[in-house]
Amino acid sequence: MLEAVTITSIVLFYISLFVELYFYSIPSIVSTKKILKPDQSITDYFSEHIKSILNWSLPLKVLVFVVPMIFIYVLHLLPAYALYDLLFFDIQIQNSYSTYIIGIGLVVFGRIISHLYLLSIKKIKTQSFTGFVTSGLFKFSRNPGLLGLYISFLGFYVIQPSTLFLICYLIYIIHMHFKIIMEENYLTNTHGEDYKEYLQKTRRYL
Repeated sequence: MLEAVTITSIVLFYISLFVELYFYSIPSIVSTKKILKPDQSITDYFSEHIKSILNWSLPLKVLVFVVPMIFIYVLHLLPAYALYDLLFFDIQIQNSYSTYIIGIGLVVFGRIISHLYLLSIKKIKTQSFTGFVTSGLFKFSRNPGLLGLYISFLGFYVIQPSTLFLICYLIYIIHMHFKIIMEENYLTNTHGEDYKEYLQKTRRYL
């Protein structure tokens, strides 16, 4: 029973993640590609500190921004690896029932947050939108979509903990936190007092 619910949860996780990334993907101003090859017209809106980071040598950028992506990709594949074990090797869930329920609850709750986040960003998909969103879940968190993913991955860790998963998870959080700080720096310089007021009213995560 527990194994069947886990399999269903993993499958639904990947389906919902595909929908999120394929239909609602929003290019980031601090994507890895843009960090490796920054656009000067955009760079001018960053603080001097962030500009100095964008001007790092390519090998240093690769080390800091590209190498962590390997661990992040591994993190996204680990639930699929667990699914493979459950389907073909009849692996049994070792956690207690209550711990398992908490894990599944976190996975589902995280995906619900992420999809509510998608409803909040629908207007970003319009070409005329140039501001920043403060409605919906953005009233409570400046990064609800990412928060939802953090919660879901935490749930997978609770279900089937491993050292590799924990390492990849922590690298993911640190890597994305650094990018969020860079993005907030850009938004502060482009939107001025309006965004500063939003920063004061709304927490970065929770």
